[in-house]
Amino acid sequence: MFETDVAIQLREINTKLAQLMQQKINKYDLRIGLVHLAILVKKNPDMNQKELAREMRFTEGAMSHCVKTLIKKNILRQIPLETDMRYNRLEITQKGENLIKDYESYIFNLYKDIFFGFNNDELRDLDRYLKILNSNIDKINEKEIIDI
Repeated sequence: MFETDVAIQLREINTKLAQLMQQKINKYDLRIGLVHLAILVKKNPDMNQKELAREMRFTEGAMSHCVKTLIKKNILRQIPLETDMRYNRLEITQKGENLIKDYESYIFNLYKDIFFGFNNDELRDLDRYLKILNSNIDKINEKEIIDI
């Protein structure tokens, strides 16, 4: 089936992109999920750990472990809340800012490189096709949840 061939190509693209991203962050001795957590903290400085866990689909225990790892690596720091000293707010350190800037720059250039040779019309068509695929997957997922 041709659909199978296309699905395999999409999976291979996803795997190769994940490998390239991981290679980039290996120099920071981190996993991709920890980098995404740091980016989430930067974009949402008022989120608490419980909200971050829900957003990233982590358990609260896993989130606590991830935060401790990022604090130990000087990517995040905890700042006590002035209103209630029992709670902390997470903040990106300068090292964390540099990591995020480096990673985002790398990703931006990577995306430009993987679409080399595509013109704007081709990219628009590809975007439209991928949106249809994502919508179809969402429908299948909703049906699976209902059938459970």
